[in-house]
Amino acid sequence: MLLLRRCGRIAVALAAALGAGAVAPAPDWSEPCENRFAVLDGGFEGARLSACEPRRSKFVVRIEPENSPINPSPWYAFRLTPKRAGEIEIVLRYAEAAHRYHPWIDDGAGWRPLPADAVRENRRGRKAALRIKIAAAPVIIAAQPLFLNEDYAAWVDALARGRDHARTIAIGESRQGRTLIALLDGAPEKTKPAPCALFVGRQHPPEVTGAFAMMAFLETVFGNSALAAAFRARYDVIAVPNLNPDGVALGNWRHNAGGIDLNRDWGPFTQPETAAVKALLDQRCAEEKGGLALMLDFHSTRRNLFYTQSADETTAPPRFAERWLAGARARLDEYEFEHAERAYSSRPTLKNYIFSRFGAPAITYEVGDGAARAEAEAAARILAEEMMKTLLAPHP
Repeated sequence: MLLLRRCGRIAVALAAALGAGAVAPAPDWSEPCENRFAVLDGGFEGARLSACEPRRSKFVVRIEPENSPINPSPWYAFRLTPKRAGEIEIVLRYAEAAHRYHPWIDDGAGWRPLPADAVRENRRGRKAALRIKIAAAPVIIAAQPLFLNEDYAAWVDALARGRDHARTIAIGESRQGRTLIALLDGAPEKTKPAPCALFVGRQHPPEVTGAFAMMAFLETVFGNSALAAAFRARYDVIAVPNLNPDGVALGNWRHNAGGIDLNRDWGPFTQPETAAVKALLDQRCAEEKGGLALMLDFHSTRRNLFYTQSADETTAPPRFAERWLAGARARLDEYEFEHAERAYSSRPTLKNYIFSRFGAPAITYEVGDGAARAEAEAAARILAEEMMKTLLAPHP
């Protein structure tokens, strides 16, 4: 218990020194925690374990957020390096949240979910016990398959490489100085004013299923089909796939390195990440350049759904969400989703900011936490096609 107690005292002292809601310096999770069976550590990008107590055949791991108050999205990720064969238990104890994400494991052969019978939650959900069979190779255990900043860089490069209709630009830097990348269609300027179509992702670090959907969606929009070419000819496509690279690197539950939920900063613009996107919109999507026709913001939550404007709010183009989702639903036999209308509010989300400023359909695209990657990607491709068809069709 000594290490847990010591870390707890440090956390309390830091919180008192920094003030409520402030962010402590990122802890060093590379310090190994060792028993006779294995070594547990967090010495890699995306890791999170706030304290570790080794016992004879188990580890007790404390999972705490980067700061408070915070959405209950308790991310965890750590590495287990074997010392001897056997079975070990890892107990996750959560601060400020209940167990939410079913654990995934990667032994170098690819990510797979831990079997359901290897996970046991207590009644209140503040603790979960994972039973791990120790093999010869190290494994990483995480709340979702890791998709990190280097993975984004490789994916963006692959998408843009060899396509004259796709290019990347740096639009700014994150709080910790990481480059913020935007994907644009190939033509620097349209021959006539063209409305923008904006796609944003990974405001919240744990929301990996939404990231997988966004990548498949953008691969379709930047693809070589006649539909995609016609869409890019009419619309100025702008995508920012990874708005919170610091949060991804730090293994944060929700916030950026400044301790701010980026999806509550569209209006204040206190953070460099949101300010960079606003500057890009000011530059490319001003009214005289065509304005903005659509925004999709990719996230994950407990089920598949789309947050849209309410039926009595007029968007330009009109009734886009209704028409788009109806077309997609007709083709998505096994992908269930909810169309959740939400009226405009003063909460400074990206959805509210875009609708307030441009009057355009501004939609939060949510993918279920437990959605299979292949299923989310297949649905995203169909949704991308139906999005393009709907925006290219005559408006009612």
